[in-house]
Amino acid sequence: MVKRKMKNVEDAVMKSILDVFKEDALKFFGIDSKIITAARTELKDLQINTSFMDYTFLLDDGSFIHFEFQTTKNRQDLSRFLAYDAVLHYKENRHVNTIVVYSSGIKNAKTSIDLGSIKYSVQAFYMDRIDGDEQYEHLKNKIDQGEALTRLDLLALVFLPIMHSEKDKNERIIESIKLAKEIKDKENQMNSLALLYAFSEKFIDDKNIDKVKEVFRMTELGKLLKEEGIEEGRKRELVRTSIRLLTKKFGILPEDVKEKLEKAEITELEIIVDSILDFNKLEEVNKYLK
Repeated sequence: MVKRKMKNVEDAVMKSILDVFKEDALKFFGIDSKIITAARTELKDLQINTSFMDYTFLLDDGSFIHFEFQTTKNRQDLSRFLAYDAVLHYKENRHVNTIVVYSSGIKNAKTSIDLGSIKYSVQAFYMDRIDGDEQYEHLKNKIDQGEALTRLDLLALVFLPIMHSEKDKNERIIESIKLAKEIKDKENQMNSLALLYAFSEKFIDDKNIDKVKEVFRMTELGKLLKEEGIEEGRKRELVRTSIRLLTKKFGILPEDVKEKLEKAEITELEIIVDSILDFNKLEEVNKYLK
């Protein structure tokens, strides 16, 4: 497996899943509570570097539910989670319950530590214990029969890549993206595809990434991203052209002019490029720049 530029992609994806699904995600993890609000998770009281808990919600019973998403299992992680929970409890004086979600490949992990007067434990949720192949067939049958997917169905779909499966992860991700393409509700389809594609950035190897891109390219989200990419590429080229032509005519450009060109709209840049020959002094460019 080749390491990709995106750091902690899986953690970021799972945080995004909680953003999108919120209380439905709690039900997926076996928690029957109502979310009051997402809790602030920056803990500046720690004397180590500023720390962030993965995701924390304030529930209707007045307690916090704290999620951590892990692709590895280390004893030091429990000490870190203990520090988070202790500071949060100290600051807010509320009970804190922590669930650590482990992705496929991790079948058991240490859930408690005894530090003498401090005894700390978390609840572990193992994605590896969910039969991803069975879930896939269930979802495929519902979609093939034209049935609407529930919110929990959609959660299962985007979690498919980190569930247990007899199939290779590359194959499972490609199958999941193809399945998500068939979702009739466009908003649900777009959310599912975005999260699945982000997972593919972590798990797909180089020899299969082109297959994923090809499948993704044919989706509505893929088409939108392609259009945005074309537009962004066009803007970058116009910025480069504007700077090159203005430099050729007026000499080295001040940094503030370059910054304004970088922030300019495509229409403004097109006017500047077309009007290069009409400018007598650099200040005339400013009327087209914010």
